[in-house]
Amino acid sequence: MKTILLLLLPLFGFSQIQLEPKKLFDGKIQISIPVELKETDNPLSPENNDILFVTGNKDVILSISYTAEKLNFNQFYVYQRFLIKGLKEDFPNIIIADSGVVKSNERQIGFIECQQAINDKSVYTSIYFTSVDGRIFKISLEYVIESRALWKNVSKDIMKTLKPF
Repeated sequence: MKTILLLLLPLFGFSQIQLEPKKLFDGKIQISIPVELKETDNPLSPENNDILFVTGNKDVILSISYTAEKLNFNQFYVYQRFLIKGLKEDFPNIIIADSGVVKSNERQIGFIECQQAINDKSVYTSIYFTSVDGRIFKISLEYVIESRALWKNVSKDIMKTLKPF
């Protein structure tokens, strides 16, 4: 019976991806990153502070940012609407699958789940954000839809490991 329950755990919202803790942004934040992802230079915007992690074939991309922009607890829904509006302007065919603001480990977390076609592939994106010391901390995880079963809960799992210093 225990064996059957252990085999069913992946079906109950637990990620099958192994995470490893890393300190980022000059040691100000610790967060766990999937071991399958390796840090790489940001080719799109080398002047910003976003940190990129990718798989070898680049079918999974994790972007992490900790901006100087302020976000207090009363602004989560406004910021979420701002992000959704920007996504729809930049990608008119994007589908917003889910969005909301939840509380996890006494931390307010906003999220947007969306899907779009990029280069003839269906790509799923999970965007999660919160406030750390009054500043916006955001992760964006993109992966091809075929690997959704494997990557679906990873953003939530990553955000649960967030530790500011």
